[in-house]
Amino acid sequence: MTNISQIYHCSAETALYYVRLKTHGGQNLFEPQKNLPAEYSGTSAFVSSHAKIVADELLLSAADHEGILLDQWAIVPDALHALICLQDYHNNRVTVGKPRLLTSFIAEFKAVTAKRINLVRNQPGSPVWQRSYKEQRMEDDLMLSRLRKRISGTDGIVISG
Repeated sequence: MTNISQIYHCSAETALYYVRLKTHGGQNLFEPQKNLPAEYSGTSAFVSSHAKIVADELLLSAADHEGILLDQWAIVPDALHALICLQDYHNNRVTVGKPRLLTSFIAEFKAVTAKRINLVRNQPGSPVWQRSYKEQRMEDDLMLSRLRKRISGTDGIVISG
């Protein structure tokens, strides 16, 4: 079995995190559109516009942040689940709390997506995301395998890097 450090071709300089962002108040902002014609059911052609914004901005944000790699992620009706790799981890590490690189990445991502979603909803300034986020560092291959299965087993939009 491949270990976590082999996946990212480095060792102590990489950290893999499972991150979960919940919508404000558990709103189902990313629920797929309903009442689709039969020929379109089960396709991604009718993904909610809010989910599309989240997917687009996640990819753009990761590409714009040096040291951030997306492994696998899923958008479910009320949340985003992602496995995120932090490269050059020790240079960006704080001794207490969440890693600065991850915190700044999430903060910028949440701000951009909230602004775009609120433009679509015509509700400027409305909360989209809960204030904080949950993160868990992957310490072993078993944990990573379980979380990958959990992400790929969702009914949401699942993307593997």
